[in-house]
Amino acid sequence: MGLNVRFLLICCLFCSLIFSKQVYKEIKINNPDSNIYEILHQNGVHVDHAHFFDGQYIIFVASLSDLKIIDDLEMNYEILIEDLESFYQSRLTSNYTREFGLGSMGGYYTFDEIEQNLDELFNEYPQLVKEKISIGTTLEGRNIWAIKLSDNPNIEEDETKILYTGLHHSREPMSYMNLFYYMFWLCENYGIDDEATKILETRQLWFIPAINPDGLVYIQQIAPNGGGLQRKNMRQTCPSSPTGVDLNRNYSFQWGLDDQGSSGDGCNETYRGSSSFSEPETQAVRNFVDLHDFPIAFNYHSYSNLLIYPFGYSYENEAPAEDVETFIEYGEDMVQYNNYALGTGPELLYPVNGEACDWMYGEHGIFAYTPEIGSQSDGFWPATDRIVPLAEENLHPNKVLAINGGAVINSVAETSVGPYLQGEEYPINLYIENIGLSESRGNTTVSISSEQIDITIDDLEISSIDGRSNIDFGTIGYFEIPQNFESGSFISIEVNILNDSEFCNNSILTLQVGEPELVYEDSFDSNTNLDWYSSGVSDWYLTNQSSNSDSFSFRSGAIEDNQESSLFLDVEVPSVGTGQFSYRVSSEYSPSGSNFYDGLTFYVDDVELAQFQPNSDGESPWLNFYFDLDEGSHTLKWTYSKDGGGGSTDCDNTGCDDAAFIDDFNIFAFINYVIDQGDINLDTEVDILDIVLLVNFILDTQIPTQSQFDAADLNNDTILNVIDIVTLINVILEIE
Repeated sequence: MGLNVRFLLICCLFCSLIFSKQVYKEIKINNPDSNIYEILHQNGVHVDHAHFFDGQYIIFVASLSDLKIIDDLEMNYEILIEDLESFYQSRLTSNYTREFGLGSMGGYYTFDEIEQNLDELFNEYPQLVKEKISIGTTLEGRNIWAIKLSDNPNIEEDETKILYTGLHHSREPMSYMNLFYYMFWLCENYGIDDEATKILETRQLWFIPAINPDGLVYIQQIAPNGGGLQRKNMRQTCPSSPTGVDLNRNYSFQWGLDDQGSSGDGCNETYRGSSSFSEPETQAVRNFVDLHDFPIAFNYHSYSNLLIYPFGYSYENEAPAEDVETFIEYGEDMVQYNNYALGTGPELLYPVNGEACDWMYGEHGIFAYTPEIGSQSDGFWPATDRIVPLAEENLHPNKVLAINGGAVINSVAETSVGPYLQGEEYPINLYIENIGLSESRGNTTVSISSEQIDITIDDLEISSIDGRSNIDFGTIGYFEIPQNFESGSFISIEVNILNDSEFCNNSILTLQVGEPELVYEDSFDSNTNLDWYSSGVSDWYLTNQSSNSDSFSFRSGAIEDNQESSLFLDVEVPSVGTGQFSYRVSSEYSPSGSNFYDGLTFYVDDVELAQFQPNSDGESPWLNFYFDLDEGSHTLKWTYSKDGGGGSTDCDNTGCDDAAFIDDFNIFAFINYVIDQGDINLDTEVDILDIVLLVNFILDTQIPTQSQFDAADLNNDTILNVIDIVTLINVILEIE
């Protein structure tokens, strides 16, 4: 009996150790050293995520053991959140409803609900979703599920495969919630949304939503309403919490390179394991990736609003420059709407080794990214009402990944430099590129057309285009601008690409016909050519203090706070035209970048077209601004204005001029002239000189332009001969 009691006590003690919760706090260190990451990592504090603000402070999550080390280092810190798990739980609710189905764990799915949603996808969309498959089991025997989405999910077609993963770290549930949102969006919008339809018809999308189920189930046990902060898997590596292996430090590429990018301490949050791929979870991912030819992948994490690409193990990125350019090209497209910061791990956070993306790229050539979902205020467990907005802001990156993994065929059409004149002929030069990672499948047809002019160019057929390559066709044909085409109007030449198996982007070459003429001009060279006038507290005036060209410019009048000085010009534009001027602003700088404190505003007919302000030092160089004008009367207005107060960047502190300047003002217009028949040399006179030129055309000693031909063909029979000479003589005699 005594032995049984002793055994039960030991079991209870063991269970208490397993399920003891580590307390995490959010702390702030003010005025940190520039190498604080290195100092902390060298001393065993592996900062997982941090908000570093311009050297003023750093905010990050720290465990009690981390705080003891920080205390020993005699670093002063401020505790912002005493119990981070309780803080996260206070923001989570289980009764939040929205069109996208949320889970029971504060809105997040439990592992059972992950399995249920995978089954739901298959059951509701069997024509688009393959039944979930287990790619391996965890340390505690749970399945690691993968699911495939495509228009023929049960057939192995010759389509590009794309990989998405989530939950390397169990306290980052947005990594899988985002993926479920994307999967349901694709299925729900198939046949409705063009991009969703094309993605599913031309790609095979593989999802591994939860690589670390054991850690997630542990969180469900200690924090059933969400907010738990277990990061690693559940291998017993530490006599107390946090136990486990960091799965995102357990991959073989540069595994264990140093103790800065991972830790050899089993109690550390970034413990890399006893060897690379020591964990069944990473082994499952390795085996699955080895079986599939993935050109591109997302390994989702949270948080920090980042998009990270390899390599992460060193501050010196050893990836080939060509690949880095590709990572950046795709990455800039991915973050254009969510505005995540783009870069390598060391550039944005800190070095890591044994990491999934480094392994995928370093050993398989997969262009793998780590999106870190959510801001510092979102943290590991964003509030329930933030789940859908965060998923929505990553919908575009998810689509870009799928699109660029395959072939993406673009066209570029060019012609010679203008002006583009009536009656003249111009070449069409064609350039086709595949900006995607994979070779194009099926035939690609390229056609050229225009609604405004006749173009006769045969369609081009292309059998295939390698990924990240291009074909320069050179000049493929010519087009002629009709004589009666109105100056100032536009010609659009469309390049249409057709390939049902790939994404194709058509292009349009747009040309403005005619040669613009200068109708207004003022360089302010010691005087003004035009009828400028001012209003406001102080008039604009000529000055030789600063100029873009020559010696003089127009400067705004001297004003105080909450005042303005405006310059006006009334113009009459004979046809569609363009205007331009040079400007310089020397004033207080607005750090916000918009709604400036002091600066120059330009209007056309009281409609604001642009605001101009200086750089952070209060000065701007001379710059040019261009604008379009319709035919008719217009009032142009330049206003230099000041706000109500000074600041660190006002002119009292920076020595700026507290003024705006403009110079080199021009307006060009496209003017249509009527050409009289017989005016062959286009000098507005019909005389003996036109007869001489006509004779030269007939004798082939000179070749006429289309305009000259039309003026010389007086009997409109499309032939130049002696009859046109006789008719021209009669015209001249009648004129005289």
